[in-house]
Amino acid sequence: MKFELHCHSFHSRGSKIKWECLSSPKDVIRTARWKGLDAIALTDHRTTKGWKEAEMEAKKEGIIFIPGQEVHTREGHLLALGIKRQITNGRPLKETVDEIHAQDGVAVASHPFDIRDEGVGEGIRYADAVEVFNSLNLDRLSNKLAWKKAKRLGKPMVAGSDAHSMGMIGTSVNHAKAKDLEGILDAIRKGQISMERRYISTRVLVEWVRERFLRSYYEVIEYINRNYNPVKAAFARFMLNKFLKYRKIPWAFLANISLLLTGAYSLIKYIVRS
Repeated sequence: MKFELHCHSFHSRGSKIKWECLSSPKDVIRTARWKGLDAIALTDHRTTKGWKEAEMEAKKEGIIFIPGQEVHTREGHLLALGIKRQITNGRPLKETVDEIHAQDGVAVASHPFDIRDEGVGEGIRYADAVEVFNSLNLDRLSNKLAWKKAKRLGKPMVAGSDAHSMGMIGTSVNHAKAKDLEGILDAIRKGQISMERRYISTRVLVEWVRERFLRSYYEVIEYINRNYNPVKAAFARFMLNKFLKYRKIPWAFLANISLLLTGAYSLIKYIVRS
């Protein structure tokens, strides 16, 4: 069985850019089926609002729906898979894991050592499994560190696309000898998972960012005007409008340059954390 464990719908909302994800729950399921997946988890930030729509569509498409949530704990993000109802956000990591277990779910540490420090870091010891490969960890060393730490602790390992658009779905998938939802969850707990791992392409990344800015344009402008000094705000508005209007500029190339700089910063963090 081939399945995706980390995917968002437009019910995931950003703090600075309102539109974090671009797909409806129905689109998520249809895309998963079109890409040949047998099962997919919907793991929106802080909420389970997309479950009903996704579950109904999954039944139509003949695909297994994995009810999930990307919970925001005090220590960082945590995937709750196979749960029955929404998990409380903002609680300590250990208490959150207990709440997930009370619903017979599986707790997976998502992007635990990401460069933005949104993961649980060393808190992976409390999770049932570790997302050792996240397709949006484009600095790459974050994934390497997650793998190294999970292996040291003997933790089961999984991969996730962290899909925020339909183009990202199925970038990284998992395989297990399972026939249903319980079989998938059991395979994760026992570490009986094999992974296909790929990174999100810069082309898909740039299109996702552009669409986010288009849908959140006025909120972004308001944020810039409210938080930046006049000179910085004028430059930010200029670059934003250039990015949205001129598609012939080699934005993917510029994104790759940015990733190289990010990689240098990530190397420093990797050395410190190792």
